[in-house]
Amino acid sequence: MTEHWGNPLADTLRDISRRLARLADAVDADWPDQRGQEWAARAAQLHRELSRQADAAADPAASAEPTGPATGWAAGSPSGRSRIRLGGMDARRADPEPGIRIAELPPP
Repeated sequence: MTEHWGNPLADTLRDISRRLARLADAVDADWPDQRGQEWAARAAQLHRELSRQADAAADPAASAEPTGPATGWAAGSPSGRSRIRLGGMDARRADPEPGIRIAELPPP
């Protein structure tokens, strides 16, 4: 089994996240005034976001969109076909029907 493409990305994001956590701690310790607290809070927030993104990159199932029958506006297409679907990063066709489609309006 090949390694998931997100694992190296997740490792890099975790490394940067750890460095940001150390930076936030250093700023908090060295600049105890209000501005230092604001910068430490920003660095800590970025640390949390990068950690969350690293977890998402490492687990593709957690970030995958659910598949199933079309719902909402795609289900109500006048032609009965679902509308445009974007492809993912897995090199599979988003739509099994080849070619392009011309936009269709419902009959008057």
